[in-house]
Amino acid sequence: MSDIGTSAARGLIDRVKGTAKQAVGAVTGNESLQREGELHHEKADAAAAAKENRVAAERATTEAELELRQQEVEIERKRIAAEATADRREQEAEQEARTAERQAETAAAAQKAAAEQTAQAQQQAAATQQQAAARERAEHEQQAQVLEAKAEAAQQAAETLDALNEESS
Repeated sequence: MSDIGTSAARGLIDRVKGTAKQAVGAVTGNESLQREGELHHEKADAAAAAKENRVAAERATTEAELELRQQEVEIERKRIAAEATADRREQEAEQEARTAERQAETAAAAQKAAAEQTAQAQQQAAATQQQAAARERAEHEQQAQVLEAKAEAAQQAAETLDALNEESS
């Protein structure tokens, strides 16, 4: 028999005993026996109250355990959600870092290409200027040679005229 069933049976037995003792005590005028019957009733009532208290305590314990488990589940759910959020943020940060790195690499490559184009344009301009300066120098040299030839011819003409003037004089 279960503990609860045994307890109920004892309570019923105590109640029946108490009723019988009260009845016998009332018929015989034995107050002690009546009082003993009342004590059996009180014992049965106390046992019933104890049983109710035990059942209520077990129910409260079960409810408290269930509430605790629900709180633990909620805490775990929040922890998992926080982990997922942290993981997502970490992935986003890594993606942003990769994007920034690619943008920096692209910008650096563009700057390098622009610098190379500028250097090449400057080299071409310098080469063009050198060629123009060489042409100009050649033209000046040629003009100088022409002028020197003219000066030499004029010198010879002057020397010839001087020689003629000296002969005529």
